[in-house]
Amino acid sequence: MALPPSLQALSIGSLTAPNTLELFLDYLCPFSAKQLKGVDEHLLPLVIGDSAQYKDKVRIVIRPYPQPWHSSSTLLHESALAVAKIALTDPTVTAIPDRNAFWLYSLELMKDQERFFDGPARGKAPDQIRGELATLAIETVGEGPKKRKQEAVHRDLQGTPLGQSVKNLIRVEKEGNGGSAVVPELKYCVKLGRQNGIHVTPTCLWNGLVEGSISSSFGQGEWKEFLDKQLE
Repeated sequence: MALPPSLQALSIGSLTAPNTLELFLDYLCPFSAKQLKGVDEHLLPLVIGDSAQYKDKVRIVIRPYPQPWHSSSTLLHESALAVAKIALTDPTVTAIPDRNAFWLYSLELMKDQERFFDGPARGKAPDQIRGELATLAIETVGEGPKKRKQEAVHRDLQGTPLGQSVKNLIRVEKEGNGGSAVVPELKYCVKLGRQNGIHVTPTCLWNGLVEGSISSSFGQGEWKEFLDKQLE
């Protein structure tokens, strides 16, 4: 399914795959965290990699979809979209989960979501939360690959430190009401969800249609059964 040029990193798997699984997720939704963790652990081995049974059959697209009743949700989503914008631009590279900065950051954001829940975050100013998110980005897509002795997962930032690059994208001016530099990408994600009548997260779409049979509790067996049925 279509993605704007600045958000190509929202997709993993072969761009020429005949099938697309879209995941509408909120970074502060516990069931969205469960859904993404399950996809990473149980679905990816089936569809990505030389030994995958369904190699090149399925493309996976994350659709960030902040729910307004989670007070810090917009901030988390903006940080994820900022990471997507600084991800590597070669689609043959970002198709690989371990080389996709947005995918790696999304997983860490879900793992760490509880500290941004309404209760823990209620006494924090928005800029304080933005600072914590920039630090998480540094740890995940900056220091993480280095520690694992892997190649960089973000593009050349022309001498600007990674954390500062993220901060520059998510900061807001002291005057006015224009929002951050990733507001256009955030609006795109929200408008797409509204256009398609997405009300709850997680919501999964298979080839453009809502697929209610997919559960956040799916293990590898359930995913295999689902794929066998869809790809027969």
